[in-house]
Amino acid sequence: MHRHTADTPRLRFPLVACVVACLAIFAASPAHAFTVAGATDTVVVASGGSFTIDFVVTDPDLPFNAFDLSVHFDPTKLTNVPMSPISLQRGALMVNACTLNAPFHVFTPGPDSVVCTLVILCSGVTVTGPGVIYRLRFNAAVTDTYTQLTFGAGTGFFNGGPRVPGVITRPVVVKIGAPVLDAGRPRAPAGAELEAVAPNPARAGRTLALGFSLPRAESCEVVVLDPQGRRVAGAPWARREAGAQRLELALPRLAPGRYTVALRTEGGATRTRPWVVLR
Repeated sequence: MHRHTADTPRLRFPLVACVVACLAIFAASPAHAFTVAGATDTVVVASGGSFTIDFVVTDPDLPFNAFDLSVHFDPTKLTNVPMSPISLQRGALMVNACTLNAPFHVFTPGPDSVVCTLVILCSGVTVTGPGVIYRLRFNAAVTDTYTQLTFGAGTGFFNGGPRVPGVITRPVVVKIGAPVLDAGRPRAPAGAELEAVAPNPARAGRTLALGFSLPRAESCEVVVLDPQGRRVAGAPWARREAGAQRLELALPRLAPGRYTVALRTEGGATRTRPWVVLR
């Protein structure tokens, strides 16, 4: 099971809408999309070396007060190294927006992806780009090759609660050592995706509806894990077709707490989403 780290240890929400619902509702959604990318399109690092990448939003006229960021990488070529303290990963654009309260921050590392959430906790405060929203550190493999950092479908921006539709992402090419020039740069592979649990937090019911997608037909399972990592509900391994899927899980009586919903595929992919059950 993935580790979950947050600056505010009593709160872990996969969707920022639950945190910012108590804040004022701002202007209507903009007509065009946010653009999120690396501060540089290409990173050059020595084989076995490390680097820090800044993620930026470039749009100067689109206000937001929160975001979810999902970053995927090839674990055979890159390893995420959480900063210490984790708060160093928060981008200056979000931190400097409000001096009264530190942003709400959740960081969920996985073997081939990281998911983070930042929410400005000052009512009525929004920001616009350009600016740095998040930072991540990676160790490179001892090899000469190209790889990429790509953004998952969970990446999104919020303005006072509602998710703002439309996100444009640009992958970051990572050049490790001195790869052969004619080897070609990789294309970002489509991967399995698990949609955020909604509503979240929620009072425990008898069923839980989930959405996920598969890049190809393969066997997978979806499970709900309790705070101790024990399986409490789920759908068994079964072969499913490629594309978007909807699944409804039967739930036992669940105690209040922080749970994890996990999608696992025969190809070795694991995607997780936190879920909070209320009294």
